Amino acid sequence: MWEQLTPRVYHLRFSKKANRPSLGYIRGDRFSLMVDAGNTPEHTQEYLDAVRQAGFRKPDFAVLTHSHWDHCFGMCTLDIPTIACTQTRESLEMVSRLKWTPDALEEHAKKGILPRLCIPGLREQFPQLERIHVVLPTVIFSGSMWLDLGNCTCEIRHVVSPHAKDTVIVYVPEEKMVFLGDAIYQELVDDVWIERPEKLRVLLDTLEPLDFTLSQPAHQKAIAKDDLLAWFRRRIARAEQQTQQGHILGQQP
Repeated sequence: MWEQLTPRVYHLRFSKKANRPSLGYIRGDRFSLMVDAGNTPEHTQEYLDAVRQAGFRKPDFAVLTHSHWDHCFGMCTLDIPTIACTQTRESLEMVSRLKWTPDALEEHAKKGILPRLCIPGLREQFPQLERIHVVLPTVIFSGSMWLDLGNCTCEIRHVVSPHAKDTVIVYVPEEKMVFLGDAIYQELVDDVWIERPEKLRVLLDTLEPLDFTLSQPAHQKAIAKDDLLAWFRRRIARAEQQTQQGHILGQQP
């Protein structure tokens, strides 16, 4: 479902059933930006069809929020410049060399390259595993970069996150909103969701000074800033209490 979030910001809503994250569209007067690249070519094409049906031009650029498969395995469909941080590029270079067969998936899981928890979703979206085609981003940045889309600017920033070391957020100051990708979620280690309160606190300290009222995570509905930061603080307090009790295992929020 295509949804408007602010006057210039839209997205194709996430689907938990299909392991599809939210795909953003930021509309400037001169250029437009796609946020994340889809989990499959079909997902990406559905997004492009929704953009066209809304009467908007095809995005001029796409940015990846991180390198996990559900955010980028549809990127092979795109013929536009794709933006990623250095760490995402390095991760995808490694992934692009992997084989994709049932036996290879098991081997990737044993080596910790791919969480076993992800295999069912990957197999469901790619019944023919040989269809997986991992392509590399073409514009690489370190730290942060800005795009001027025309009366609408975007800061693309690499941040500390509990979820992944290559996490990127997209902040749109004129619209007072931010795309979070999977930044707010826990880390999946050996098929167990682990809370990282120290990293969550850094993320909280990164987001709190930003002037936004609405945030869009990849796998849930948009969250108001005050509600997001309050949720972070509850998670940090709970994790610190569990640490004192010698129990740091968390649950996926």
